[in-house]
Amino acid sequence: MKWLPSVCMLLLGLGVSAAEPIITLPIRFHLTQGATMTVKGQAMENWVKPEDLTGPVLAEVNRIWKPAGIQFVVERAQPEALLKPKDFKELLAEVENSKRGEEEVAGSGRTAAIGKLLDPAQQLRTALNVYLLPYIGATYQGYANLGGNQAVIGVWTDKASRGEKPPVKALLVEREPMKVGSLARTIAHEIGHNLTLTHPDKSEASSVGRLMGGAKQGYALTEEEIAKARKSALKHQGK
Repeated sequence: MKWLPSVCMLLLGLGVSAAEPIITLPIRFHLTQGATMTVKGQAMENWVKPEDLTGPVLAEVNRIWKPAGIQFVVERAQPEALLKPKDFKELLAEVENSKRGEEEVAGSGRTAAIGKLLDPAQQLRTALNVYLLPYIGATYQGYANLGGNQAVIGVWTDKASRGEKPPVKALLVEREPMKVGSLARTIAHEIGHNLTLTHPDKSEASSVGRLMGGAKQGYALTEEEIAKARKSALKHQGK
């Protein structure tokens, strides 16, 4: 519970001091193309447009991160072909058939399969690289490398039904309070991992929803998380 006062401060509109400089980081959005994925009879393709990302999604990500004094600009947002190795269909099937928890316990091969589809030549080392795919596995919405510069987001999700129903298109943004989440929140959350933030302990009681998860999902960042994210953001900025 020691983090609760920090969260309350943020709810009162207090974040970093006004004297602290705004840290601005570039994002390169990769709108992957060339894959149709099917789960429970639902065919899925990447439906997100560049203007969705440069408009409402970016605005919401910046709103979420404003208390930390970290803001983002879009360096590029455009369609981008997936790689198509000989086992392309098998790689898609690996992702379509993955189950929640397999990756953590036994290794479903989901993230490895997705990695083989992403073109490294399109990645910008000096930016946060956010890849949008149709679907990234049962009940998953995104994942990212801790402290790195890459995140992968699914634009269709079955998280709300816990994988029991066919995936649906994710919301671009969602008004507070959070109910099912959105692409913008997922992107903001995964960027948190890029900025070295981890998931809070789910056993902790929570009166407010936190961006990085825990007992209650939402948008708040603690003072400790803000300090850690800003330190990492400065390192990213210096690359």
